[in-house]
Amino acid sequence: MTKTKKEEIKEKEKKTKEEKQVIEDTTLVKKEKVNKKEKKKASFIERLGALIIDFFLISMVVSLITYPLINNENYKKLNNEAQDTLEKYNAGKLDAKTYLSRSADISYDISRETGLSSLISIFIFSLYFIVFQYKNKGQTIGKKLLKIKIEKADGSELNINDIMFRSLIVDFILYDIIALCLSMLSNKSGYFYGVLIFELIQYIIVFMSAIMILSRKDKRGIHDIITHTQVIKEKTEGENV
Repeated sequence: MTKTKKEEIKEKEKKTKEEKQVIEDTTLVKKEKVNKKEKKKASFIERLGALIIDFFLISMVVSLITYPLINNENYKKLNNEAQDTLEKYNAGKLDAKTYLSRSADISYDISRETGLSSLISIFIFSLYFIVFQYKNKGQTIGKKLLKIKIEKADGSELNINDIMFRSLIVDFILYDIIALCLSMLSNKSGYFYGVLIFELIQYIIVFMSAIMILSRKDKRGIHDIITHTQVIKEKTEGENV
């Protein structure tokens, strides 16, 4: 008996489905093999080196853009006052309470004086460490030079939220945002002690992350664990499979 057209169409559809399934299974097996390969993690020195390069480059750009916006006379005057206050405190001419009070005033005035430049700085740092790094698949200029990159620990696709949360935590962007908000919304005392507390928290996080990267086998810090990411060598055996 000859096959009807319907039967032929059904057989073709069945074969097509089977072929697709074979391709999907093969792709899945390949991905599993790649993921099982132990990717070489970036060392603490490589990560620190990349961060130093990035901060140097972006700080230069920020300085060039914001320099004309700062009143240099007022800024120098406030810095001189801060230095003079510190020298008097070290010489025993000021007690701790007076020193903290004057430091709070000067620190607040400096933050108000540099408010616009701080806003521009936050924007540029965010643009670089979040948008630019995401568009370049987990690499900044520093990471590119040292041939390391960020990727998801489970092998899934890196998204902009991962980059954003990492940068807010480790690149001082969140701290800068909080400091700027406090200078705009708080009084002198609230700004001084608020910034002091958040600065302490920021440095504790950075210090703990550094210890974790140095001591853990997977070389992941707090920001890596929170965002389920890791920093690896750009060229790895697993990626060449």
